[in-house]
Amino acid sequence: MKKKNDVYKRRLKSSHGKKKRREKKLSKLKKGFQKFKSDVRKNNPDAEFINFPLHHFLQKSRLLNKPEYGESLKYFLSKKDSFARESSNFTDNNFIIPDRFSIIENYVETMVFLRKLFNSLHNQIFEEIYIDYSQCEQIDVGASMCMDIILGEFINYYNESIKGRHTIKVKKIRPINFDHYDIKKILFSIGAYTNIRGFKIKDGNIIEFPIRVGSKKNINLPSQREIDITLTVDYIINCLKAMNKTLTGPAETNLYKVIGEVIQNADEHSDTTNRYSIGYFEKPEIENEKFGIFNLAILNFGNTFYETFKNDTCENTEVQNQMKELSKKFTKKNLFLSREFEEETLWTLYALQDGVTRISNWDRGNGAIRFIESFYNLKGKDINDNISKMVITTGHTRIIFDGTYKPIEKVRGKEGKKYKMMTFNSDGNIEEKPDSRFVKYEENYFPGTMISVKIRIDYENTENI
Repeated sequence: MKKKNDVYKRRLKSSHGKKKRREKKLSKLKKGFQKFKSDVRKNNPDAEFINFPLHHFLQKSRLLNKPEYGESLKYFLSKKDSFARESSNFTDNNFIIPDRFSIIENYVETMVFLRKLFNSLHNQIFEEIYIDYSQCEQIDVGASMCMDIILGEFINYYNESIKGRHTIKVKKIRPINFDHYDIKKILFSIGAYTNIRGFKIKDGNIIEFPIRVGSKKNINLPSQREIDITLTVDYIINCLKAMNKTLTGPAETNLYKVIGEVIQNADEHSDTTNRYSIGYFEKPEIENEKFGIFNLAILNFGNTFYETFKNDTCENTEVQNQMKELSKKFTKKNLFLSREFEEETLWTLYALQDGVTRISNWDRGNGAIRFIESFYNLKGKDINDNISKMVITTGHTRIIFDGTYKPIEKVRGKEGKKYKMMTFNSDGNIEEKPDSRFVKYEENYFPGTMISVKIRIDYENTENI
């Protein structure tokens, strides 16, 4: 009997405690409601609350905390002119993609489109947004990946907001008029339909390389990097097998260098968490052609080459001083031309040279030159095949490699140590202005670094299996 009484007392005490907590919580909410009304009446003394009773306030108070943007969206907002200058010029909710949606071939229009799309999603201007491909005839993997990252992070933010019962104006994002073959092969193999909706159509001429995201949160980052490099190279080798071809030993080694150096640099020079890579291999449509075209884009969002070396935290003060001295020489020669060639362009070009690195270890930093050489070697004997092209896009600078200029070997110091340079001029002198067709200052700002590669791998670099 005593046990029953003890249990009863404990339950009564517990019930009484819950009641007290409910009363305390209700009292707190009522005080909050009174303060809310008081704050409103400071600005509007005649405000009425007939249509906003206590239970509405209680419902509002139960909202979950509003979710935060993803890391990339936060970074774009921190850089005022990410992609292009901020624009509020929206005539309607139909966003027409440029005829060439390409960071390689049509940089300015592509950047402006990405900025407009970002602004419309951030400001939630329309309930429905249509991404219109009616005028688009070409998409490159870099532009496609940038749009997919923007769309993916916004869609995730909207979904989390809805779960927390927050009001979201945007109700629909829909692609339209994408019947063109060159558009479909991107959208349905590696583009938005695959990455965001998980919808896929197999194309006989396309062998896709699905998006891979490398994260600095991964404790085993070097191991993950090696896995990504190996998967990328194995993927290309498998593509060639489908054509009854295989890379020769030297070509395969060069390919490992190309992919490995880019992925390592993207990991180490980024000050945001993720690194992205995506691509596809396209078999020729013309019968008996003996080549395939590999498209690849690797990017990270964060400080550009120029911002990295300009920053006071840069460890390699020797390189910083060299860059500053170089700037003085260009200023004296009046070589900095507005909107054509500026200090940022010069420092970015210098950052690619053999031995230049943001860290103090001079044994590092020749990856860019090795990467460029591997690119040329992989292309084959034809210096300019009108297909192969590699573009480095970072901040306001774009550097374009198509085989017209190649690395040149020089000797440094009394020890006679050999090193290589890419100067993009006929003098082979980094202190002379480079060819403006290949080293460009761009008004529109890319908020990170992207390596875009389009390589024709033809029979000169392959052998029968």
